[in-house]
Amino acid sequence: MKVGKNKEKEGWGQGGDILFGARSYANFELSIDWKIEPKGNSGIFYYVVEYQDKPIYYAAPEVQVLDNWNASDNKLTNHLAGSLYDILPALPQNAKPAGEWNTIVIRVKDGKATHTQNGVKVVEYELWTSEWQELVSKSKFKDWPGFKEGPAKEGYIGLQDHGYDCWFRNIKIRKL
Repeated sequence: MKVGKNKEKEGWGQGGDILFGARSYANFELSIDWKIEPKGNSGIFYYVVEYQDKPIYYAAPEVQVLDNWNASDNKLTNHLAGSLYDILPALPQNAKPAGEWNTIVIRVKDGKATHTQNGVKVVEYELWTSEWQELVSKSKFKDWPGFKEGPAKEGYIGLQDHGYDCWFRNIKIRKL
């Protein structure tokens, strides 16, 4: 699946974010391969709840997809590929350059979440805790109602069309 600038080709993104699948998930493991064009920026969201007139990132955590070397959003470590966007950095930072395939595995079980990028666990956190609220309070989401309330305990998976060419393949999800 490709999302991005060229909307005329069948199967490409349609200029907006894409909800993946016909069902929502609470406890899950999502494995997805991604690659991005030079300077590209995109994201993978989970626990997406559809709020009228609100984008999918209104209350859903985002796992960043980024060209770490050339994208304009590469100034903060918690904005780099694999990070919990604007909240926790992916460490060690092991994303491959633009045009190369990366694999991210997002696992959420009873509020405990991990991001494993290219075979290495790079982020670990627990949702709906006082520690989570503290992390959010130090992020750009601190005044966003959807984040103040906390992410939903179940929701859809979302792939972001942020205006750059981005490819996703080998999308696998399983309930835990």
